[in-house]
Amino acid sequence: MKTCRGVSRHAATQVPGKAPETAPREPRIALHGWDWRGQVWHGPDELAYALSGSRAILRKLRPLASGWHGRLHARMPGQLPLDFCVSVHDLGDAGLAMIDLEGSPGGPLEITLVVPAHRRARVRKDFAFEFAAFLRFLEGSESSGSELAVHDYIHRLLSETDAATTLVFSIETCFVEREAQILIAEQVERLAIGMVAWMTEKDASHAARA
Repeated sequence: MKTCRGVSRHAATQVPGKAPETAPREPRIALHGWDWRGQVWHGPDELAYALSGSRAILRKLRPLASGWHGRLHARMPGQLPLDFCVSVHDLGDAGLAMIDLEGSPGGPLEITLVVPAHRRARVRKDFAFEFAAFLRFLEGSESSGSELAVHDYIHRLLSETDAATTLVFSIETCFVEREAQILIAEQVERLAIGMVAWMTEKDASHAARA
């Protein structure tokens, strides 16, 4: 697993003529985070389903069928701003986002997995295994050996938690300093909310056309 300098680690209005920016009912969203340094999970932290900080992300995602790659800008008072490179993908049963800094060696700094409540029933049987294998592939020869812990935790929560809960797993992949850690956590929350809204709107649109 790579070690990075400078970066370790969260009532829509209907406008006439436009699609609503939230689902009809606010989901319960539970965020679980993997701490790379401690090799432990923390959480869950409950996220409020509010689009105030995620509207720009949703606008970018809304016209796209399966994914987006672009930049998110973040700033902390008294610190230089950071531009994060972000990739978002709809996997069919979940959403995947990767956050990185341009020029950062190795894989992404943070990987976020979003499993919306309304898609829990369609999650593939080997979902946790496939995600752990993907994580191992990204880490390459510098793997920390955390894949089993990540697999077991995700598999257990998908099996044991209330199916009405949207699950968000945020996987830290290297050591980052406190200031950047805070900014990454903010981007994870913004992305998670935006992705939930995006996937909910897409699925509702597909259902309406069926």
